[in-house]
Amino acid sequence: MELISFSTDMMTINILLFIVGLVILIKGSDWFVEAAAQIARSYNIPEIIIGLTLVSIGTSMPELATDIYASLNSEGDIVIGVVVGSNITNITLVLGAGIIMMKQISTPKNLVKRDIFFMLGIFILLLLCGHVNLDGYNGISRIEGGIMLGLLIAYFVYLFKNREVLKDELPSEEHCENKFNSSLQAWIFMAVGTILIVAGAKTMVDNAIWTAEKLSMSKALIAATVVAFGTSVPELAVTITSVIKKRHDMALGNIIGSSIFNIILIIGICATISPITIGVEMNNVIMPIMVACGLMLAVFMRTGWKLVRWEGAILLATYIAFITYNIVKIS
Repeated sequence: MELISFSTDMMTINILLFIVGLVILIKGSDWFVEAAAQIARSYNIPEIIIGLTLVSIGTSMPELATDIYASLNSEGDIVIGVVVGSNITNITLVLGAGIIMMKQISTPKNLVKRDIFFMLGIFILLLLCGHVNLDGYNGISRIEGGIMLGLLIAYFVYLFKNREVLKDELPSEEHCENKFNSSLQAWIFMAVGTILIVAGAKTMVDNAIWTAEKLSMSKALIAATVVAFGTSVPELAVTITSVIKKRHDMALGNIIGSSIFNIILIIGICATISPITIGVEMNNVIMPIMVACGLMLAVFMRTGWKLVRWEGAILLATYIAFITYNIVKIS
């Protein structure tokens, strides 16, 4: 039983605590990623590898922290809800809004042939895990979590072995300046960032659980909508920044990379900690919606090798329909 809960018996205060937790979580994630990148550079790890891994993992850090805390408390509904909901939100809301703001985004053939199909494969794998009772467990077992972590390692090995090819595919990177005065300061800020991440994640999860129990709502649906939107703020921030800097490739790559890491990293770790039970609604409706969104994105990217405004509008309309469905479901 938990000794401390970052929630109260007052809805207004809990909403404020949820927002505060989100802000703390995002700030902690920012410090953690910046410090980790500087430490990696100090060990001469190539910038391309840092960009392809830490940037995507960094924007997935809120989901990772939230789900690890939820997993440690055996809240499997929240774990799966946050990941699936975040992927739907990233593809439909964040990318949809980004396409509308940018007018169009070019989609390199290599990105479609390699990364988008890998993302779709991961989506389908998660859906199959919900329907196949491996190891006699109705949900995502530790074995399936281990398989996802194995895919994560294989993905990292692939990135490292093909770093020169990937470097040629990507546009020239901006010079990354160190934000901390020394490696020691970077280590300190990474530690502080970790503390903020843990505190922010606990605050968000505690209040999500309280809200679901108080209003007799499904924890999975709360996680897939409210919590997922909150943890998708970093992706939204990266997309807006990409629009301002006209780095369209960054916006698209971040969404795809984050969607991949959300599953093979977060679900992999959380299922290893504690097997994840998947509810009927999540299994039969929400996860298929995620797969459908991924397929829609793949088709849009392939038509004309670019994403245009009307396609962005369809993605955005899909998010509105998704939220409307959940509001009707929990009301």
